[in-house]
Amino acid sequence: MENKVLFAIVAVAIVVIAAIGGVMLLGGGNDANEPVVGEDTDFAGREIQAVTDLNGGIVAIGQDSFRWMTYFGLADRCVMIDINDRTNFMGKSFMYHGRALADVNESDANDFSHTNCGITVDDVANILTVEPSLVVVPFYFKTDHANEYRSLLDGGLNVVAIANIYTFLEPGSFEVVGDLKAQINLLSNVLNMEERGAELLNAIENTVQDIRAIAAQASTNVSAYIGSLAYNGAHGPDSSMAYYMPFALAGVKNIMANEDMDLNGSGVSTFSATKIKEGVQAAEAAGDEVLLFLDGTGLYMSTDNTAKGILQMFVGHDAYVAFPYIWTGMNFENVLISAYQVLKDAHGLLTEDQLEEKVNAVYDAFLGAHMSNRDIAANNIPAPSSPTSIYEDMNTMYVERRGNPVYGGIIISEEGTMTFSAML
Repeated sequence: MENKVLFAIVAVAIVVIAAIGGVMLLGGGNDANEPVVGEDTDFAGREIQAVTDLNGGIVAIGQDSFRWMTYFGLADRCVMIDINDRTNFMGKSFMYHGRALADVNESDANDFSHTNCGITVDDVANILTVEPSLVVVPFYFKTDHANEYRSLLDGGLNVVAIANIYTFLEPGSFEVVGDLKAQINLLSNVLNMEERGAELLNAIENTVQDIRAIAAQASTNVSAYIGSLAYNGAHGPDSSMAYYMPFALAGVKNIMANEDMDLNGSGVSTFSATKIKEGVQAAEAAGDEVLLFLDGTGLYMSTDNTAKGILQMFVGHDAYVAFPYIWTGMNFENVLISAYQVLKDAHGLLTEDQLEEKVNAVYDAFLGAHMSNRDIAANNIPAPSSPTSIYEDMNTMYVERRGNPVYGGIIISEEGTMTFSAML
């Protein structure tokens, strides 16, 4: 009997050991030999090839490529950029520093891609002729533009595929998400710029800590609705999201927080007036102060009857402009700046001078400068003729093109029309 029991115990032990071994062989993310994105491979699964030099320049096309090259201080090495980054300064803070530095000729169409956030056969031919030291593209080129992507590789070029990241802070903990860490690590390794990568990551983490420390001083319960968020174009006040990072960082409750959201995508959705009203009523019933924020990018879309109906729900409530959140990709620095704006507008925890100081510090960390160097006209809006901050130059761009600022209060009339305090 004892032998049978001993045999059974041994048999169970063997099964358990085999199971553990099977899990280890399958990987489960713990296999030491499994490639790590950012360390071993890029976001298209291709092995990382560090550049030896950048004498041939950088081609940065597709969504976010030129943005990230600007973050790494390499805008001046870019010899070809996406056509969307040619004169489109809407919401994209990096353009107010990087665009003037890019080594491109405005009169040469071949210095820009021939399609918005994509790649054409003509682009491939131009790139192969240029023979750049590095080509930076978004990961979706591997599938959405498979032939062109393969042609670049077959041409012997060093091509690195980056991710398009939207939600970059974990809800609740505000930890930088793994994909963003991998993105920074990937470019640090490819470019041999580990120090700059560490600076970027530290800047994000330190800014988040600063925002959270200020938010902890709030003495009132505030709920708010964010509308007019852009994604694949500008939208009116029914365009919102359940996890809006500036609110979360600044300690403001999002009245749409109970709605579903895909944290892997943009998160932007369209909500009915009924759903928005329910959120407002629930916040009021809880005794919260209820505010309205509208993203500066979609404000000009807020003039039809549906938009006016939503705005009328907030008559008698304080309302403010939110800094542009998404425009052709996530505006990482803008999210942090918007959080500082919310701290000022919703909680009164920053003065105008303090906000300016915080905004400039964010730009200095991401771009290496906070003054605009825009030297070309965009949408018939001339370049600044005197020293102008990036923050104010972007505001000018919106005022002139869209008829609204990117900060300040909003006065909503009984008819659902808007007046902007920054333009009075």
